[in-house]
Amino acid sequence: MNLFESPGFLINRLAHLMANELDARLKKHGVTISQWAVLSLLNEREGVPQVEIQQKLGIEGATVTGLLQRMEKSGFIRRDADLQDRRVQRVFMTDLSRSLTDLLTAEAEAVNEKTLQGFTSDEKAFFLRMVVRAMQNY
Repeated sequence: MNLFESPGFLINRLAHLMANELDARLKKHGVTISQWAVLSLLNEREGVPQVEIQQKLGIEGATVTGLLQRMEKSGFIRRDADLQDRRVQRVFMTDLSRSLTDLLTAEAEAVNEKTLQGFTSDEKAFFLRMVVRAMQNY
């Protein structure tokens, strides 16, 4: 098998290139890719339970706990116990993270645009459908 015809190798390589680019762009704003992923989720829906962040991002509970602790210390989020179930921690954005949302989103969009530069709108849509379809096989 030719490595450069392997979907796994090529997708992994593309993901690595995109992650490096996004990481460099986000670092200028004091945010990591993992932190941006959390903020992106919270921007869609505030007050998400911590366990839902874990599930949606596909990372271990202890990893999410450490990530959220660092984000709280940096002033990006706050966590509050759920009013009806004190065991549930709900996560909220702060004014600081809200002020960065548009800027961070623009950085992520710039990476996506760079990746799909030269693609027609139909090719972009097809590419995304194929990636989602491939992911559904797992």
